[in-house]
Amino acid sequence: MIRKLGVLISILMLTALFPAGGSSNPAAGLYREITDMAGRKVKIPASITKVLTTSPPPATFVYMIAPEKLGGWFMPPTGQARKYIPEKFHHIPVMGRERQASNYEAYIAARPDLVFVSYEAGTDPSNIDLIQEKFGMIPVVCVENTRNAVGYADTLRFMGEVLGVPARGNALVDYYLKVLQEVQQKVSGVPEKKRKRVYYAEKENGLATDPAGSCHSQLIDVCGGINVAQCQFSSGRGMTQVTMESILMWNPEIIITTSSEFVRHAYGDGTWKKIPAVQNRRIHCAPRIPFNWFDRPPGVNRIAGIPWTAHVLYPKLFPENWAKTKVKTFFSLFYHYDLSEDELSSLISS
Repeated sequence: MIRKLGVLISILMLTALFPAGGSSNPAAGLYREITDMAGRKVKIPASITKVLTTSPPPATFVYMIAPEKLGGWFMPPTGQARKYIPEKFHHIPVMGRERQASNYEAYIAARPDLVFVSYEAGTDPSNIDLIQEKFGMIPVVCVENTRNAVGYADTLRFMGEVLGVPARGNALVDYYLKVLQEVQQKVSGVPEKKRKRVYYAEKENGLATDPAGSCHSQLIDVCGGINVAQCQFSSGRGMTQVTMESILMWNPEIIITTSSEFVRHAYGDGTWKKIPAVQNRRIHCAPRIPFNWFDRPPGVNRIAGIPWTAHVLYPKLFPENWAKTKVKTFFSLFYHYDLSEDELSSLISS
């Protein structure tokens, strides 16, 4: 009798820890089962208080959705950018930088409730199994479209659900879709012959770029521009090397860059001055505070870059005041920071 009672107690304890079939209701047990964005069944704690990520884009998602649950930055905001992170979140540590997420011992020692991993459809699922094996008992949850500027909605919703703040995720989705759809609808009416020809200049010399189809230059496509770069597509980190002769042949009307060093170089260089974009002072350096609005990381931080890029390409269609209003709302909703008018003007015209 005593032995049977002991077995019964053990079964009841296991049932409480791992409810049959999982549950979406945290009150039903200590764990719940979810299906992640790679289609994997994952058992996670019912109450999530601390998460980590293995690359920069998902970390930015977590900060925007539930900053109090982010256990570590990739590419943390520093210097002037730190001002735009509320002081109560300054304690978030740095877990590593891109391509340095192999220190599994440090992750395990941090004791997160789960780890978000970026997943791209079509990739080998065995890689995720290997990551899960290295993290041991810490659940690995795959998130998709962290680098797709037209696919953030499902990811925001999913991560909001996982983090236990679905209403917050939905609020961010509502803003994002309204801006994206407004821009896409308006630029759809721009005739092909009148679309702006744009070159994305990377590195200090401007002789690296990403063609159409790359996530790194995606906002050009989203905002109705023509990416002039006719070069090899480089997956991953991108940055295909090109020649000055090619850029002269492409003859862009507008140049977008993320390098202020390149802007100074181009305006002072005789060869670059032969290009219409330089002659007409149409080089635009993307704002970088607190994270780059155009690229690197090519994550949800680029939602601010949608109105900025639209204004840069078609200022009559998207006036500056329109762009400022969108950016100010974005900062309040996504960065938890209310911009002053001086701050807003400084950021959007930088």
